[in-house]
Amino acid sequence: IKTENFDIDQNRDVKTPFEFEERLNRAGPFYELIKKQALGHFLTSENANILTFTHHRSHAFAAMAMSPFDKSIIVVTDGAGSFSGDFQKNHPEAFLLPEKPGHESLSVYLQDGKKLTAVYKEWQYFKQSQKHREHWFSQGLGTFYEKAAEYIFNSKRAAGKVMGLAALGVSNPITDREQYLENLDWELAFKGRTKKEWEESGRFEHFANIAASVQKNFEETVLANMVDLKKKHPDYKNLILAGGSSLNCTTNMLLVESKLFDNLYVSPFPGDESIGFGCAMGLYYEIGDFPWKPWTFETQHGYFGPKSSSPTEEKVKEVFTGYELIKPDSITKFTAELLMKDHVIAWFQGRSESGPRALGHRSILARVDRKGLKDHLNARVKFRESFRPYGCSVPHDEASKFFTIPEGFDNPYMSFATKVKTEWKGRLYEVTHVDGTSRMQTVRPGQCPIYYELLKEFGKRSGLPILLNTSLNVMGEPIVETVEDARNFLENTEVYGIAIGDYFIKKKEL
Repeated sequence: IKTENFDIDQNRDVKTPFEFEERLNRAGPFYELIKKQALGHFLTSENANILTFTHHRSHAFAAMAMSPFDKSIIVVTDGAGSFSGDFQKNHPEAFLLPEKPGHESLSVYLQDGKKLTAVYKEWQYFKQSQKHREHWFSQGLGTFYEKAAEYIFNSKRAAGKVMGLAALGVSNPITDREQYLENLDWELAFKGRTKKEWEESGRFEHFANIAASVQKNFEETVLANMVDLKKKHPDYKNLILAGGSSLNCTTNMLLVESKLFDNLYVSPFPGDESIGFGCAMGLYYEIGDFPWKPWTFETQHGYFGPKSSSPTEEKVKEVFTGYELIKPDSITKFTAELLMKDHVIAWFQGRSESGPRALGHRSILARVDRKGLKDHLNARVKFRESFRPYGCSVPHDEASKFFTIPEGFDNPYMSFATKVKTEWKGRLYEVTHVDGTSRMQTVRPGQCPIYYELLKEFGKRSGLPILLNTSLNVMGEPIVETVEDARNFLENTEVYGIAIGDYFIKKKEL
């Protein structure tokens, strides 16, 4: 491959690509290793023609590329985006730069086809805490949530846990986010690493109340922002949320219920995992000027993992040497029968998901009406905190029977926590959180044919076409990607077996 023929665009979050390269090179022979791989053309220090897209603009292009709408408002909210000083004078968003240097906190774009127009930005300014000198606080909404996750779980990447824990606490009003963080007793912050340490900390109520307060402030702020946006741009009926903060499925559902917008969409990878994709799409549509059309819900999917991640017959036989390989006439019917017998099954099909959620290609599956299932999975399969809830999957054409949603509502990426209908709360107890919601996934046949077929086959047998669906991993580890990963998972967790491609492989008896 002649790399000089590529157009290259990049983004490195709050640091410029050059700053990040220099940091890596100080830690080791980074430049040397890259050049040995004949990849020097991708270094900013070696190639002056590399373009740099700003962080929120990259998020917006990723959202636009997946958009099912011809016209929408795209709102990007995350922990922190590009530094204002990194915007060039000719940048299309330069007119929104602040007087005081800061980092992107929230950005609003109007999407008209493939045209993106920035119309508003909020900036955040980090200040070193006066009481807690090791911490830096800001008023940024996404950063606030990250700091809460750091306090409660010792990881700013545990925002999803904060959202789940919030339903178990009592909220107190927050009028100033920065001051709230300043006033927290950081000596009580969780400093451990393990599930056992967290559960034995004796601070569950304290942490739950903080989570509830932070979540409530997040919801109120987002809803107020959207009311204001709708007033300013009444001709835009569709809303797209992007950035890591858009994974807050509880708030997302409140937006749906507000009916401020006709439709709401979140992509399968709204966080920083989509930044490279967004940079490429910016080059493709804005600079390359290629045609664009909306990607309708009928065939939307999030399975962009490498083709090499798909399980071939040869690879399965090679990796699972020593195991009995069962090849039924139909892997979906065979798996449905096992699920009917209350077995917990690992499910590995096609290319892996892009983004944080299992969507029916790398999943752990079980019937939802098995009593004690949540506790069993948390303690013996996923090895995670006992309060953590689980989501589920349902055929799109049957979803409104079980969940309080508008007719035809699409939720292909588990982006919305929907209310379970009262009459189904008994059978859906194991996938219903304490607030009466479930982070469910709707599946259309054109989105994931084999998973849709499995849901239907299970529905024929049980009268309930819904399966608990959680990611194929254990807490703290990445989602299973390769066939080798699948064998390792099978050997180290208490699942009954794995349906991988056309084969089923039972866990060996100890």
